Amino acid sequence: MNTFKEEIQLPGANDLVISLDVTFNPNARKAPIAVFCHGFKGFKDWGAWNLVAESMAQSGIFFVKLNFSHNGVLSTDLSDIKDAQCFGQNTISKELDDLGKVIDWLVDDNEEYRHYFDAENITLIGHSRGAATTVLQTIEDDRIQRVITWAGAFNLSKYASLEDDKVWQERGYTEVKNGRTGDIYPIDYGFKRDLDQNAERFDLQKNIAMLDQPFLLIHGQDDEVAPLSNSKKINQVVKHSLFLEVEGNHTFGASHPWTDEFLPEDLEDVVNESIEYILM
Repeated sequence: MNTFKEEIQLPGANDLVISLDVTFNPNARKAPIAVFCHGFKGFKDWGAWNLVAESMAQSGIFFVKLNFSHNGVLSTDLSDIKDAQCFGQNTISKELDDLGKVIDWLVDDNEEYRHYFDAENITLIGHSRGAATTVLQTIEDDRIQRVITWAGAFNLSKYASLEDDKVWQERGYTEVKNGRTGDIYPIDYGFKRDLDQNAERFDLQKNIAMLDQPFLLIHGQDDEVAPLSNSKKINQVVKHSLFLEVEGNHTFGASHPWTDEFLPEDLEDVVNESIEYILM
């Protein structure tokens, strides 16, 4: 099956660009939509995510993956995080704003692709911290039919403790290291302020009880970044959720760059489980 892929740009938070791509079977009609959100220090073209998109499209899903407007990846160079200043200005509120705009585009403003997908059948998929963003969006947005999380990092409050509050505020930023590249990125105090001002909204442990949509949590046994207990705890709170403990680490065997023509075995299993859940 030949799939079609196209890069698209939408206006995002603070008028910065949301870069996204769509991958789908051009012979299909009214396919279910899956929107994929990357995590902290992630981006839509990281590692094997393009192969994930291809697998999803081959299965009959209209697959969308996006770069949040403030993830530090330039719209002119999608290969890696190159704009550290922009990365530092990101907030959870901006990610939710961006995701909402992508859903608006799919549901209300999309004439070019409308006959290829079913705008009333949308699944959100979030990896790592993107899992928290997708769950928050699903709680607040009844246009979402189901949500799937991969290696979910759900505890947003831990990001508020990246630095002592007084030091962070007086300096204006703290710093985090990209373990893959060794680069140092600033995190502006605005990120902390956003967490504080939206503490009730971002309290997943409390608000997730309001999630009504079907919910699949997938987590690797050897996750070295987000403990397996993250997803287990959420599964215990959301009684109707389905929890799958699978083999694999935080990225299910993928790394960046990914030069193999095929998905790593662990990630392939995750993708297949997700496809089955979307199409069931």
